[in-house]
Amino acid sequence: MNYLEQIGKRKTILISISILLVSLHTIYFYNSVVPEIETKKIIQQIIRFLLTVGLLVMIYRGKNWAKNIFIILLLIGIFGAIYAFFSVSLSIILNIPLIIKIVVFSAAIYHFGFSKSFKAFSDYQNRKNE
Repeated sequence: MNYLEQIGKRKTILISISILLVSLHTIYFYNSVVPEIETKKIIQQIIRFLLTVGLLVMIYRGKNWAKNIFIILLLIGIFGAIYAFFSVSLSIILNIPLIIKIVVFSAAIYHFGFSKSFKAFSDYQNRKNE
């Protein structure tokens, strides 16, 4: 593994961890403000989190289809966060998670879509798996 591939591997892991932390925060934040914990919602959120983990594992393994699906989902997440940021009148402190979500998702789109180091790492993973 050359230097560019190592950078791609490291950045892919860091961005994946960041996305999972944002997802966990979203789950916690939703459940902390509702008066009763709804079993159906918890199950939906756990399934969504596990699907996110699955997509990130497939991206790590170099699967192009997973990368494309994930970029589309990240774009939807960014548009939803931007819409919530401007439509819900909250204090700036309560909007900080939305700003973090936009930044993390934007960095992930850049990394998975345009980064040379990710492209090199993805090619390395595909060569290794052949």
